[in-house]
Amino acid sequence: MKKYYSLFLLTAAATILTGCNDKGGDTSASTPAEKTDPESISFSWQAPYEEKINEFKGSDSYTETSAFDIIDVSGDKTPELIISPGNEATAKCRIYTYKDDAVSELGEIGNFGTFSYCPETNVIKDEFVGNGFILGKIYSLKTFPLNTLLSYSDNSDSASMGGEIYHEINGVHVSLAEYEEAIAPYSALNTIEVGRRFTMGDNAINYGLRYSESWSAVLDKDQKKLCKEKLEAELALAQEEGRNGAFDFCDLNGDKTPELIISAGNVPEAVCTVYYFSSGQLVQMEGTYGVNGALSFDTEQYIFFNDNGAESKYWSIANSAFSANEYKKSDSITSTGRKYPLNESGISAVFG
Repeated sequence: MKKYYSLFLLTAAATILTGCNDKGGDTSASTPAEKTDPESISFSWQAPYEEKINEFKGSDSYTETSAFDIIDVSGDKTPELIISPGNEATAKCRIYTYKDDAVSELGEIGNFGTFSYCPETNVIKDEFVGNGFILGKIYSLKTFPLNTLLSYSDNSDSASMGGEIYHEINGVHVSLAEYEEAIAPYSALNTIEVGRRFTMGDNAINYGLRYSESWSAVLDKDQKKLCKEKLEAELALAQEEGRNGAFDFCDLNGDKTPELIISAGNVPEAVCTVYYFSSGQLVQMEGTYGVNGALSFDTEQYIFFNDNGAESKYWSIANSAFSANEYKKSDSITSTGRKYPLNESGISAVFG
C-alpha cells in the first residue's frame, strides 16, 4: 500500500516561505522590495516553441507519458526544445532549435525518451545498456546536423553466458585496451539527463517556457552572489566526495522568487537540499528531499514530492492546509534539481 507523508515544514521556514499566491498566505518576509516577474522576461523562441509543443500534442505520437525539455545543448545561448514522445526503451528525443525566426528539427536521439548531455564540451552521450552489452555513440553539438564523434559497442558483461566477446570502435573490432583508450575521454564526462523535465500539461508548458529560463534575470545581484558562493562551497565538497552533483532553481511556493535546489548526485539514494532567501541571507530549509538526486514539483498546485513507488512523500510550503491524503496529482509536473552540473562550467553558465 502506498504511503503518503505531509510535512508543512514545522520550522520558521514555513512562515518565511509562505508567500502571497493563489493558494493564499501572508506576504513573504524574504520578498525583495522590487522584483522581476519571470513572465515579464520575453524571449523570441517562446511562442514558436509553444506552437511546436501544441502541434506535437495534436499528433498521433502524443501520449500521457510524453514530456519535453528546454535547455541549451548547442552552446549558442539559445535553448533548444527537446520533445520526448514517451519513456519506453525505443523512444527517441526530437531536438528542435530556433534560428533566423524559425524552428527547425535537428534530429532524433536517445532511448527511454532521454539522452545524456555534457555542457562543458557540447557533446551528447547516447548509450543503451542491454543484457550484457553496451551500444553507444558520442555526438558533437558544435555543428549541425549532429556529427558522430565516436560509436562503440561492447559485450564483456555477457562473458558468463558463453558468447564470443567483442569490442568495437566505429564499427571496427579492437582490443580491450584500445576500446578503453578510445572511450576514456567520454567516460568521465559530467553529464545531465535531458528530455523529460516537464510533462505536457498546460501549466507545465507555461512554466517550462516562461519560468525555467528566466530565473537568472529574476535574481538580483546580491541573491546571485549568495547562490554562487553556496554552489562553489558545495562544489568543493562534491569533488572531495566524488559526487556527480547538480543544481537548479524552482519557485516552490509561487512567490515568483526561486528556491535554489542542490542535488547530491544521480544515484538512487542521492537527495536534494533546498535553500531560500530570507532577510538578505540564503538559508537552508530543514530536511532533504527527492530521489535519484531530483525532486518532482506540481507547478499547478505547488506541491513537491518524492515519487518513489511504494513510498511517496509530499510537501507544501505554499498551503498550510495541505493534506497529502487529499492530494491528486495534476498533469503539470516538472523534475527539478539537475538542470546544471555542479562544476565550474555549470556555475559559470548561470552566474558568469
